[in-house]
Amino acid sequence: MNNKYYHIAIALAGVAQSAMLVPQLANTGVCSTSLYEQSIKSVFKTSPKTTADVYDGINNIKTGLQTLIQLLSSGQKEQIEIIRYLFGTLSITNKLLKNKEALDKIDQRLTRISGLYSDMSDETIAEHIDDLSYSLAGIYSDIVSPLSSKIKVVGKAEFLQNSLVQAKVRTSLFGCVRSAILWYQVGGSRLQILFSRKNICNAAHKLLQEINTAN
Repeated sequence: MNNKYYHIAIALAGVAQSAMLVPQLANTGVCSTSLYEQSIKSVFKTSPKTTADVYDGINNIKTGLQTLIQLLSSGQKEQIEIIRYLFGTLSITNKLLKNKEALDKIDQRLTRISGLYSDMSDETIAEHIDDLSYSLAGIYSDIVSPLSSKIKVVGKAEFLQNSLVQAKVRTSLFGCVRSAILWYQVGGSRLQILFSRKNICNAAHKLLQEINTAN
């Protein structure tokens, strides 16, 4: 299965999976550790050979694929926020891709950060999760966020005023942007979300079947 929508579904599932983390953090102060670490890892995958390489294989975006199918096929209230973060980051990424200077700065900052660690393995990310959160949140605040109107994060003040939670929210949004860049690269467009939902949903269902069969 190698049609266009296969790649579009993978990348959009990546956006959805990082977007899910934002309401979790904003409302409870915590989020899924494995999905959050996966989001961070994807940010450092700057030269992938395939679409799935950004996530080290489609297994790692299973939750994103399930979420994407829900987002495209039903409009439940709790999903409205995720949709808002998803569209907000697609919009900001559209501006980012037209700004070579900003892209170069992000690249330089990511190179500098990854240079502080021996590798970007699961163990390294887990061990330095707070430091990485602050570093990546800094890139988002300094370079990405000023490009567009700010994405308004809704949640409980007690969590949103916590500096580590703020950093993790920004890092999650940066994870959305990473996947959104991939989405544009594989031919994604916002009109498809309106007019080609069925194709994207079908591709996501096939990807989930592929994951379930392999396991």
